[in-house]
Amino acid sequence: MDIKNWIRRNISPNGIIIEAGTADENDTLFFSNQCPLGFVYGFEPDPVTFATTQNTVLNRTNVQLENVALSDKTGTATFYISDRFGKDWGSSSLLKPKDHLFVHPQITFKKEITVPTINLDEWFLAKTPAIESVDLMWLDMQGAEPFVLRNAPVTLSKTKYLYTEVSLIETYENVEKYSEFKEFLTNAGFDIVSEELPWVDMGNVLFKNRTIV
Repeated sequence: MDIKNWIRRNISPNGIIIEAGTADENDTLFFSNQCPLGFVYGFEPDPVTFATTQNTVLNRTNVQLENVALSDKTGTATFYISDRFGKDWGSSSLLKPKDHLFVHPQITFKKEITVPTINLDEWFLAKTPAIESVDLMWLDMQGAEPFVLRNAPVTLSKTKYLYTEVSLIETYENVEKYSEFKEFLTNAGFDIVSEELPWVDMGNVLFKNRTIV
């Protein structure tokens, strides 16, 4: 599936999108352009990446970025910063790297920082009634997706589409693998629209909430 073309066809111009993490600003800009009458809420814990993205979307009135990590609880946590050939890379995670070190030896994790975290339901309920539902939740969090969603039942129940990264091996320590994550989402009311599992370690899956028309 070409996910960007799918979004163009299925997410309306007034759509509400939650994106975590924003990493490079390309997806954030795409969502902003796709939903000129809607809103994009982005989360990025890496302060360097956050500053770059924030500068890019500075004049976009339909984007709000927060320099915080979505997590199971509000507080602080260790964040493992990834590096590839001397540059920040999109493999940083709240989880400590494990098999990722062997599958992608060119990507290292040389730095750990403490970042603020927020529970997604706490954030969502604080936004109510400004946000009543979410058209698309886009999660690229390097293994943290399951424990974020397991602790955000309200937000999950009000999300129509979920596009999430999934783990096929223990890329990060104690990561929840896709089979278990899929069972949780199925029980939460979600059906698979498309699976993209081309790599040995991770992939992306699009789910639809069957309770939302």
